[in-house]
Amino acid sequence: MMPDRNWKATHPHLLNSFSIRLLPISLDLLSLKMLTHDLFPASATFFFIVIALSTLVQFPVPSVHAAEDEQYLNCSETFSCAGISGLGYPLWGSPNRSEYCGHPAFELNCSGDAPQLNVADMFYRVLEINGAAAARSLRIARLDYWNTTCPATYDNTTTDSSTLFSRTTAATTNLTLYYHCPIISISPLLPQPADGFSFTCAGDAKGFTNYYSSSSTASTINSLLGLCENNVNVPVSTEAVSNLTTEDALKEAIDGGFTVEWNANNSLCDRCNGSGGQCGFNISTNAFACLCKTGSFPETCGSDGKYPFR
Repeated sequence: MMPDRNWKATHPHLLNSFSIRLLPISLDLLSLKMLTHDLFPASATFFFIVIALSTLVQFPVPSVHAAEDEQYLNCSETFSCAGISGLGYPLWGSPNRSEYCGHPAFELNCSGDAPQLNVADMFYRVLEINGAAAARSLRIARLDYWNTTCPATYDNTTTDSSTLFSRTTAATTNLTLYYHCPIISISPLLPQPADGFSFTCAGDAKGFTNYYSSSSTASTINSLLGLCENNVNVPVSTEAVSNLTTEDALKEAIDGGFTVEWNANNSLCDRCNGSGGQCGFNISTNAFACLCKTGSFPETCGSDGKYPFR
């Protein structure tokens, strides 16, 4: 069917409305065309019209590095935990420090009077932290032995079973604490004074007591303590061992803790710091991350144009 030649006459209101709507745009384009015709060759007119129209609709373009940049800034700052300040990688603890700023195994609980660290399901009080590259060490004490020699359960120290920690042999001595030992069978055979090697617990049964020995005396008396029901290894500083002559001295030695050195991707962290980055952890890949101004990289801050991994 051919269009009605009298459409304009029969629908004047539609034509007028349509013309009014197009009028501002037509005038703008006409003005732009006249301007570009005067200033530029005719071949450039179409280009400028396209540019003008493209500005009518704008789409926000998110930064691909926004999250990484935020991580870099957050991890560039040290944090405090239960009275100890100036802490950094590999330590972290919510809400003071985000997980990506540290190593998963080094989460601190900062809610008490001292930081607490969980190593293989055993909690330790963190007494001192040395984050210098030459040291990277913690002085820690077992929480279950804090201010007591009689814990609820008899469990050996767990730092020895973790590959993240190591002890300096010269600075640390293992104490072995023996529980529920028959007095008559053992006491006469122990080195004198016997009081220097015994301690009591509230739940001791009549005729039984508890003993302790250091690694230096272990060969002498350990064979005599086979009748004891339980024994526990507790590390202390070697310096404290020489003063273990009373039960109070034993408690002080245990509360004084022992020093462990950590290895949380130390060599990677050194390389990352050397490239201007902050050491961190990529939670999604469960791997070390070097947090940089331009994003997160596996080892060191990448060159311009290299897309970082998340």
